[in-house]
Amino acid sequence: MRVTQFRIEGLGHLSTLVADDEAGVAAVVDPRRDVDVYLAAARAADLRITHVFETHLHNDYVSGGRELASLTGATHVIGAGADLRHPYHPARDGDRFEVGSIRFATLDTPGHTPEHVSYAVADTSRADEPFLLLTGGSLLVGAVGRTDLLGAENALPFAAAMYRSLHDVLLRHEDSVMIYPTHGAGSLCSTGIASTSWSTIGFERRHDPLLGPLEVDAFARALLAGQPTFPRYFARMRPTNQAGPRLLGATIPEIEPLDGDDLDAALRDGALIVDARTPEAHAHQRIPGSLSIPAGSSFGTWLGWVVDADRPVVLVVNDVADLDDLARQALRIGFETVVGYVGGGLRAWRAAGRTVQAGAAFDVDRLAAQVSNGGPDAPVVIDVRQASEFEAGHVPGSLHIGAGELPAVLDRLPHDRPVVTICASGYRSSVAASLLRAAGFERVMAVSGGLPDWEVRGYPVEHGGADDAGAWKAGAVPTGEGHAH
Repeated sequence: MRVTQFRIEGLGHLSTLVADDEAGVAAVVDPRRDVDVYLAAARAADLRITHVFETHLHNDYVSGGRELASLTGATHVIGAGADLRHPYHPARDGDRFEVGSIRFATLDTPGHTPEHVSYAVADTSRADEPFLLLTGGSLLVGAVGRTDLLGAENALPFAAAMYRSLHDVLLRHEDSVMIYPTHGAGSLCSTGIASTSWSTIGFERRHDPLLGPLEVDAFARALLAGQPTFPRYFARMRPTNQAGPRLLGATIPEIEPLDGDDLDAALRDGALIVDARTPEAHAHQRIPGSLSIPAGSSFGTWLGWVVDADRPVVLVVNDVADLDDLARQALRIGFETVVGYVGGGLRAWRAAGRTVQAGAAFDVDRLAAQVSNGGPDAPVVIDVRQASEFEAGHVPGSLHIGAGELPAVLDRLPHDRPVVTICASGYRSSVAASLLRAAGFERVMAVSGGLPDWEVRGYPVEHGGADDAGAWKAGAVPTGEGHAH
């Protein structure tokens, strides 16, 4: 018997292949859209994928369920309430599915979503009792899936359903039963998810605070407190997965170079330049109006957060070896509008007589020097991290506006003062600064590094709620007084 997990770091996504090696058959649970990884694993182990199981309609990525089923002839199984618009097997509580000697039993576990199911897995060649629970977005490692993704009005009733799913269904299993969830560390489908990708019922029962002796109302309050904000693209994922994403044939379309007339045509058609180089490279030289979304595990999340899904995109990269990963990340969140990349990069762009904007790096020492002067021309410091990060410590006098929320409040920020963005590493601050520049703000700097560097240098730190520093919500910004000295 074989149980293999696959992880996507930026999305915090975990999928699982469960195989009966002796029978040569396997099932894949909650697959990502680029399914070649599962096909390769099956070929390497001489396995035939007979079933694709999904725990729920996903909000954070495009499902590979339809794709994998179409390529392998596997039965696509998901909770009956998912109401897919393409062929699938609707699973109801108690339904059983055989994959060789492995039995998958469906458990209704609504809460994270209303149609959510889990699967209890038993190796019937050894015992009839389940040894593994595939818990999707319900019971996570060190956490519980949030219940507010389908609207604030659903958060409390879904939390009550989650409480019942946990206590009346999942926690009734033996302590030794393993849990393999779909959301891992880095996922925005809950807060406080542990970095380990699997656990056991017994360990979670003892160590997950949300599984303690709480009444339903107290559980709901604890579950919903401090949940992170989530990207705009989440709103498109559920209907996309329900309708059935476009089939790719297990191939990732290549991103082609653009130059000359082809590049001009893309720009005339409204293409947005997305700079996937490092924050430092973007700070020093950039295409005017371009957005900085550096390559790396978070590229897809931020592309979906700050760029409209129907907007054509032209990438700028330092290394063409990054393109395959960028293409995969875009497809995983339903972006199919990447029309190419700037052939030859910034050097070719400049050689063609196009404008390049120069800038400079900006570190915490420069920030400290500027804010210490105070006065009407002191910079507006915007902390673009999540609220929980801000509350744990921030530059005194800084505003809290998450990078993804900046576009909604641009009209409340002053154009007549410098603006400095800061995060934890320089990634989100680069995204935020580029959004401000693209909106017409002229004196904008992104801090390289972030709060950890600020603290290491011994500069003062304030603690407190994000709302306490949110004067911008009322249409006002600090005058520059009361900053760090």
